[in-house]
Amino acid sequence: MTSVAASQRSRDRALAFPSLLFRMPAWHDRAACRGRTDLFYAVSDERSSTRRKREDRARLLCRACPVVEECRDWARVNREFGLWGAEDEEARAAAGFRPNGRPVPQVVGASELSP
Repeated sequence: MTSVAASQRSRDRALAFPSLLFRMPAWHDRAACRGRTDLFYAVSDERSSTRRKREDRARLLCRACPVVEECRDWARVNREFGLWGAEDEEARAAAGFRPNGRPVPQVVGASELSP
C-alpha cells in the first residue's frame, strides 16, 4: 500500500470515528477520575438530591487528584459540561468564566466613573 493510500485510509477512519480526532491533554492520563465518567456527568432525568450525592463523590476524587488545577483550567477554557476540577458549570460561571471560556470583564460601577 502506498503512503498516500494509507494516509487516505487514516483520514477516512478518523472521519468515521470523530473521537479519534480528539485527544485529551497529557495531564488527563494522570487524573484520579480516569474511567469514572459516571460520576462527572448528569443523567437527563437525574433528581437534584441524586445529583448532589454523585457530585460529592466526584469532588472527593478531585480533592485527591494530582492534576485538579489543569483539569479546572481545561474546563474553563474549553467550555466543558459536567464536573471538571471539582467545578460544575455554575461554579465556573461564578468564578467569572463565560460560556466561551473567557473571563468576564469587571464592570465599572457608576460611582467609580464620577469625578
